[in-house]
Amino acid sequence: MPTTDSSPLTPDLGRVQGVLFDLGGTLDGDGEHWLNRFWLLYQKYLPELGFEEVKAAFYQAEADCLGDPRVASFTLPRLVAYHVERQMAALGREARSGEKLTGEFLEGCRRIIRRNAYVLRDLVQRYRLGVVTNGYGNAARLLAGEAIAIWFAVIVDSARVGVRKPDPEIFRLAARELGFPPAEVAYVGDSFLQDIRPAKEAGVITVWLRNDAMNAPLPPEADLSLADYTIRSLPELEALLP
Repeated sequence: MPTTDSSPLTPDLGRVQGVLFDLGGTLDGDGEHWLNRFWLLYQKYLPELGFEEVKAAFYQAEADCLGDPRVASFTLPRLVAYHVERQMAALGREARSGEKLTGEFLEGCRRIIRRNAYVLRDLVQRYRLGVVTNGYGNAARLLAGEAIAIWFAVIVDSARVGVRKPDPEIFRLAARELGFPPAEVAYVGDSFLQDIRPAKEAGVITVWLRNDAMNAPLPPEADLSLADYTIRSLPELEALLP
């Protein structure tokens, strides 16, 4: 169930006019970072590899995606395939070594997206919706390819606007594009450090999509009160919002 710290200072969701969402890990997973989801599949299909090897390959693939202008035109299937191709290259493996991993990862994303589409369909009747993502320039194309772009009035892709999370300015920019002051906007994200902390600094109401089993430990100085509300899956958001 959704939770809050029940503090009298907790923002009132009754004033919310717009809702912003992170993309990877939030719209396509229940608070699960792509790296961790890939790691589970590596344990299944390439168990001889260690986590640090996989992590290094994952972030090399991230850098390759950011540096390749072709990625700005990729839909989700092509993005996942290319990301895994680059992981395999970083690991010194043939591209075909990642075929099963690619297929299962994509289906896992799509299963959550299909479920979350019903949540978005209902919320758009009451709120203006938007996406804020550290993307590769292809966020709008990706969302369109999965048939959920129609629900979003605003799509803020870091590669297109020139500012990335955790810079609070990306959240202020998205709120302005929605047409509401930050205090009337809720933001839903899965990363405390990349989403919740900077979104709170930007003045928006924060909803943490939290998955303790999958996410890395937080630094000891992390102030968890910066998350105004906590949910475990996106359908819980409907029960949270008035």
